[in-house]
Amino acid sequence: MTDQTPSGRDSSGRFVKQAAERVNAMSRTTEEGIHPMSKVLFGWTETKNIGAILFWVMGALSLALVAADLLIVRHEKIAFANSVGFYGIWGFLAFSFVVLMGWPLGQLLRRDENYYGDAGGPPADIDPDLADAGAGQKSEGGH
Repeated sequence: MTDQTPSGRDSSGRFVKQAAERVNAMSRTTEEGIHPMSKVLFGWTETKNIGAILFWVMGALSLALVAADLLIVRHEKIAFANSVGFYGIWGFLAFSFVVLMGWPLGQLLRRDENYYGDAGGPPADIDPDLADAGAGQKSEGGH
């Protein structure tokens, strides 16, 4: 099998098949810093009013799922799990709990900006004069 595209010269003067040049152009970032593949995958997000469109689509989907919830007969072992919208409310509360627990967990685990010392200097618990003296003794004693 051979490539039937006509050969030509590219911008540098090389002989290149046009199909190969098109594929090569798809891997180069443009001057704006946007990769061509990101335009293929996410170009739809630049559509005018996409936020409003997504809002109304999600609203319609939510209403359809609530309507389906009214029609589906459940046979749960726990009585309140049979109520309409239980799983939606349970999911929202669980998600809210996880998000809100991020703040206290962050307060517990977060460290100061200079926790490991100054990035450019020696560690805070080492005397710089002592470190220089120790280095000099090692070089003298090694002879």
